[in-house]
Amino acid sequence: MSTAAAQPTRTTPPWYVRPAIVLPIVAALIILTALVTPQPTAGRNGDGRLTTYSAAPMGGRMFFDLSQRLGWQAEQRRAPDWPADTDAIIAELDPVVPLRVTEVHTLLDRVRNGGMLLAMIGPGSHVLAESLHIAIAPSHTRTRHPMGDDAGCTEDGSRTLARRYLYTLWPGDQVLLSTIGWTGPAPASVATIVETDALGTGAGPNHRAAAIGFPYGRGRIVVGADPDLLRNDAIRVCKYGLDVMAVHMLEYFGRRADGSQRRIVFDEYHQGYGEQRGTMAAVTSYLIGQPSGRLLFQLLAAGLVLLLAVAPRLIPPFDPERIERRSPLEHVDALGRAYAQVGATRSATARLVRGVRRRLAGGAIRPGSDASDDAFLDRAQHDAPQLAPDIALIKQALRSQVSRRDFALVGAALEKLELSLTRI
Repeated sequence: MSTAAAQPTRTTPPWYVRPAIVLPIVAALIILTALVTPQPTAGRNGDGRLTTYSAAPMGGRMFFDLSQRLGWQAEQRRAPDWPADTDAIIAELDPVVPLRVTEVHTLLDRVRNGGMLLAMIGPGSHVLAESLHIAIAPSHTRTRHPMGDDAGCTEDGSRTLARRYLYTLWPGDQVLLSTIGWTGPAPASVATIVETDALGTGAGPNHRAAAIGFPYGRGRIVVGADPDLLRNDAIRVCKYGLDVMAVHMLEYFGRRADGSQRRIVFDEYHQGYGEQRGTMAAVTSYLIGQPSGRLLFQLLAAGLVLLLAVAPRLIPPFDPERIERRSPLEHVDALGRAYAQVGATRSATARLVRGVRRRLAGGAIRPGSDASDDAFLDRAQHDAPQLAPDIALIKQALRSQVSRRDFALVGAALEKLELSLTRI
């Protein structure tokens, strides 16, 4: 009985290894990841300071040139002080060198007396914001475009989908700006210069301002909540309309009494230009130039004097070491016992003779200090011949050792010699 050969069975591979299914899924995931991944702000690189010296995307050179072309007298100032004329506009554009309390006080006094101030609030101007009771709202809002702000702007139809929605300054190519809030009572009359719509509110538009102007004493102040209002990459995009809003900020200050445009002084010192003060210079300026600093300096000087008075000395005092010595009588007694123990009659006689010579130095016999004991005794024998036996005994004791009995006689002879010569 013959059987047919068994046909091999063909198994279908699982779907996750089939290219026709896996490749479209991978492509869809790549496209979805590219769409939802946050993209860095295109072109925003380089110097991040809002300085009028910078033509980089985040600089403020375009605002400087725009104000000059429209008739304002723009000036860049690197000195820490402000110009003498009070009708000039001082522009503090998000300074990177923080404004000190004394500088804010001087600046606001200038505005009260008729000056003008344009300020973009940032980390370096938080003291100014606190003085004006201004806080930056945490939410970002979409700028409202008044009619005519973007009039005449040509639509760039050649822009691709990726360039239009991914490589823009703000998501969706819509201007997003911070807004201004108040930590205290707002001024009586506040003019909204840059108006915005709050996002994500269901109860209505809830209009808020990204830039305002208000009178302050006899002067005026314009405050912007977001430095992006004046950056180069934002102003040069026509459809954003921020160039028109920048001009509205300057127009709020009005003209001079003679009808001419005001002078704008851009503070570049607090952008890091010019000769910056060091730590020691700032401390010295405070200690000398301010009343509270002078008081602190006096307290520090008084504390230093007190510290020097009560502090331990560099070389601490110590009691001198005192060695107790024997009295002269004890010394003589001890020396006599020592001589007696060793029988040193010659040394004892020599010391006794020197004592007699010292006591007779101002008397009848005045031998020189270099004269020998024998010369002294010869002179004594010449002056007192009756003492010849005693002097001979003394000379014998100086040359050789004598007995205790004879040494006692030597002592008596020396005493007799001294008494005889003292009478002469």
